[in-house]
Amino acid sequence: MDARKTMNHAQRDYLRAAYELAERKAKKSIAFLDIRDRLLCSAEEADGACEFWVARGVLEWSALGHVALTYVGLRKAERLEQARWSFATL
Repeated sequence: MDARKTMNHAQRDYLRAAYELAERKAKKSIAFLDIRDRLLCSAEEADGACEFWVARGVLEWSALGHVALTYVGLRKAERLEQARWSFATL
């Protein structure tokens, strides 16, 4: 499934927050709550966005309550950053 066709704003923002909190590095563990706090979103919205990316191999659970970008996720985030996180250029 092509994430470009199904990704919504909340999911894009979640990936961006994870990417920035991980200092643009793969395999760097980030607290799930830190991402949620940065986004100021509900637990349900954060859970949904996180699961969206985990299911696609972009994020992985690295420890209890922590996620990390995979190498695939790092490349996807880099491409989205180059596109200025815009849907219009995807």
